[in-house]
Amino acid sequence: MNSLETFRYYKDDPKEFSFNLIPKKQDDILHKRYLSNLLTNSIKVSKDIFPSIAKSIEQVFDQLKIDNNFTFFVTSDHAQANAACSVMPFSSNPDIVLTSRLVELLTKDELKFVIGHEVAHYYYQHSLYPNHTSASGRVEALNMLNLSRGAEISADRIGFVACSSLENSLRAILKIASGLSEKHINFNFSAYLNQLKELETIGRSENELWSTHPNFLIRAKALVWFATSKEYKGFTLAKGGTFSLKEIDKKINDTINKVTGNEIEISNKEVYDRALMWGTLKIFIKDGKLSKEVQEKFKEQFGEKKSLGAISFLKTAKENSLNDKIEEVFDQAKLLLKSERNKLMDELKDNAKIIDKNNTNLLKTLSKFASALEDKRVITL
Repeated sequence: MNSLETFRYYKDDPKEFSFNLIPKKQDDILHKRYLSNLLTNSIKVSKDIFPSIAKSIEQVFDQLKIDNNFTFFVTSDHAQANAACSVMPFSSNPDIVLTSRLVELLTKDELKFVIGHEVAHYYYQHSLYPNHTSASGRVEALNMLNLSRGAEISADRIGFVACSSLENSLRAILKIASGLSEKHINFNFSAYLNQLKELETIGRSENELWSTHPNFLIRAKALVWFATSKEYKGFTLAKGGTFSLKEIDKKINDTINKVTGNEIEISNKEVYDRALMWGTLKIFIKDGKLSKEVQEKFKEQFGEKKSLGAISFLKTAKENSLNDKIEEVFDQAKLLLKSERNKLMDELKDNAKIIDKNNTNLLKTLSKFASALEDKRVITL
């Protein structure tokens, strides 16, 4: 595993989802139209026209130790300090567009942070991640938004590696966040990050919950932590390091949870727990009934209130009502992250072992659950 992959934030993991990252077939007409628009409204970066920008780009790729197959453009926009990496399907030559406002705002060393950030989006294939608006329900939308926020954390790390300076990375963030140049800023990063403590105290923010990007406060704090990681210190051949990336990733996730009110974890847990309870109920039933012994085991695991509700449902429900209920909760559970779906199947298998390890009907039931959860592992008891 190379360094760029090592630095990837753990919540930036498309393997946790059911979608694939194979780009759609390129439309030549759209590609030519897109390129024509770029060439018409922007200026291609070269040493002859933008020597300082070209030098920053060259230094970024030297630092990251990857080939530069990108085409860079500068576009006139005096309102937005922004950059974007655009990739046409199946293209091996992505384009990165820098706004004139961004170039004017940042020094050549600060600009390297943004360039590295955009290069990372291409390297990690972030452009192939689906938009949360295509999600099949609230839980999947929240998980996809968390993936999108994770992509920004990963890209910031590579931006930091590209410019080799925590100070320049944070200066770039503070300038972009405020829209102001150094003429107006005293770069007191500790004072800036005190706002994050206030934000955490306030708690859940709907804006944060439904945002594709973490706020700049979280991103700045995440970089401060990353700079102290053992893995980054090892990359720079420096000694020490306060935390492992695993520990830092947890700190970042905890911070995001504070400002989103733990809504992502709560929503996923509700779906998980429902599927586990109704799936276990199906496993525990024999000849349409629950023995007293099994009822006690069910109560031990799910509590008195939930157990009484489920048992009452069995007594009053029509013949196929339980199967309909299970289909409903597993339709929601299949939208959980892959690791959670696998964990759910493992718990259901453990519950099946309580009843009978050699029951072929239980294996059939578990196989149906696995199919619903898209778990392709071999089912055994």
